[in-house]
Amino acid sequence: MTSSTETIHALRQWAASVLMGAGVDPAMLDARVLLGYVLDLSATQLLIADNDLVSPDKVQAYRALIDQRATGVPLAYLTGSREFMGLAFHTTPAVLVPRPDTEPLVEWALNCLEDHPAATIVDIGTGSGAITVSMVYHAPEIWTGQAIAIDVSLEALAVATENADRMLPADRRDRIEFRLGDLTASLEAPVDLLLANLPYLTPGQMDENPDLRHEPSLALDGGDDGLDLVREVIDDLPRVLAANGAAGFEIDPSQSATVQSLLHETLPDHRIAVVHDLAGDERHIVAFRP
Repeated sequence: MTSSTETIHALRQWAASVLMGAGVDPAMLDARVLLGYVLDLSATQLLIADNDLVSPDKVQAYRALIDQRATGVPLAYLTGSREFMGLAFHTTPAVLVPRPDTEPLVEWALNCLEDHPAATIVDIGTGSGAITVSMVYHAPEIWTGQAIAIDVSLEALAVATENADRMLPADRRDRIEFRLGDLTASLEAPVDLLLANLPYLTPGQMDENPDLRHEPSLALDGGDDGLDLVREVIDDLPRVLAANGAAGFEIDPSQSATVQSLLHETLPDHRIAVVHDLAGDERHIVAFRP
């Protein structure tokens, strides 16, 4: 087979075979998504054009992407985009790829805004800005507050800022401040709603998940028990959280009991609850005053 006579169908079948052999799952879906990206065609358009020939330059570009995907490079880094809360977020290797399991935390936080329409929202470790931008985009009309998105990485803040600039209407974009800082250190005035998807993996968990090797370790490594940064933020909650404020943390399900205990000790007047992820795991621990 020469590149000048390859059809969309043949290319997709070849790519799926390569990805399947590399252990990529789902291989066929990733093959289709990357082919659609290279050819700028939707899934339906690809199907209709199944027997069309692909130009040699497009074949070469597609093969290069499949080679990278076979080594474990996340699909979102290859296409530069990942959907989260119905929005297409620009993603680069400077940020963690947004994951659907974080969406229930955002949905819980949006419900909080119904009862706290003037809430100041703080997102610790914003990365791509997925949490902050989704919160501000989907916030109810009654919300009149502000949002602060904090990250220790300038590169991550650049990605988050670009996402906010591109997806939010001007009146809502103006209500976000992107701030370079280390966890809660830069916070002075009390905040009403604090959300944190901080690094929570242990070195052992990272070693067991080779697919993570292409994502920034700064956004993954939580220390020996995975809770170094989570514990630091929880310890500072009495200072930074308003009296009737709420906080939510994404964690590994194995850390649920420990994080609940930490929050009970730190915020004895708050109710501590679990928000499950899409698989039903205890992925988020939240604290609030009814």
